[in-house]
Amino acid sequence: MLAFGFILPFLPLYLKEIGVTPESAVVFWSGALVTSTGVSLAIFSPIWGALADRRGRKLMVLRSMLIGGVILALMGLVTNVGQLLVLRILQGMFTGTIAASTALVATIVPRERLGSSMGLLQTSVYVGISAGPVVGGALAQAVGIRGTFFLAGAMLVAGGILVWQFVHEHFAPPSTSRRPGFFVTLRLGLASRSLMPLMVTLLLVQLSSAIVFPILPLFVERLSAASDPVKLYAGLAFGATAVFSALAAISYSRLVVRSGYRQILVLACFGAAAFFLPQAFAQNVWQFLLLRAALGIFFGVLIPATNAIVGLITPPDLRGSAYGLTSSATAVGNAVGPLLGSTLAASFGYPSVFIATAAVLALLGVWVTALVREPGPLNSS
Repeated sequence: MLAFGFILPFLPLYLKEIGVTPESAVVFWSGALVTSTGVSLAIFSPIWGALADRRGRKLMVLRSMLIGGVILALMGLVTNVGQLLVLRILQGMFTGTIAASTALVATIVPRERLGSSMGLLQTSVYVGISAGPVVGGALAQAVGIRGTFFLAGAMLVAGGILVWQFVHEHFAPPSTSRRPGFFVTLRLGLASRSLMPLMVTLLLVQLSSAIVFPILPLFVERLSAASDPVKLYAGLAFGATAVFSALAAISYSRLVVRSGYRQILVLACFGAAAFFLPQAFAQNVWQFLLLRAALGIFFGVLIPATNAIVGLITPPDLRGSAYGLTSSATAVGNAVGPLLGSTLAASFGYPSVFIATAAVLALLGVWVTALVREPGPLNSS
């Protein structure tokens, strides 16, 4: 995630660098680039998840990191937005690093440690997201945005090599007679009264995160003075949320013991809504950064808690498929969010994006209250 975090906040600025004008076109293509990755990831995630249950989860992590590294490096060579769009589609088809890693962790840790392990995994994601924009912002100022693509690709390949050497999975392929077909698994997952509400939850959480991607650097630019380091501030706007999300993700498992996953999710939804809304009315960049940081305290709980519930309600030999389906839902949110954000910004202005996101998160709190079930005791089968 450090490698991906290098580049995502600067896509709108990179589009300007390769000649996309005017600003309305930059907003449109920023949304389209993120949406295209989300669409292709949504289509291919269930396929990779099913393959993980058949061939091993470690293999899927290696596939996502090594191929993803090559694709990121190639993005530094593009000369027009069409080339960048093709590479973003390929990125969605062949990566899915978080889903692959989540499935791997869910199968190698004991059930009673699943919640804390998901929190630790998500913390590493948030640390990468938080450090990535800040480090990437400094690099973009020093060596240019193209250079950050090359470094991001090299870092992802290096991470894949580390997984290959040091992560050990004792994988036993299921027998053919016990192996459900891909479409059977897909149908059962979509029909599940336990899994489907969690898929919708992850979709809306990711939509709420991704909806600001196309406009956040531009909104920061509008709040900043002409002499301010806008690229660095844009990185901080992403990073501030991620830092506090990381702290929340690593700490939330202690609250789960007392309150349960469902109650924690409801509180996090309404808390995130409460801190998204005032971002629309920030008067300067420092107010905005403070609100982004406070948002992370609640937002950081949503994904690890939901993923932990998925692992607790799913048999171990089907967790790859389950996380493939939830990754697909997350990817849909990643696809729809930027498109919705771009449309709202173009039609009603940047503040409308934050107001709409607060409404989505508040409605999600109602959804979780009504439809998400608390998983059974940790010592149950």
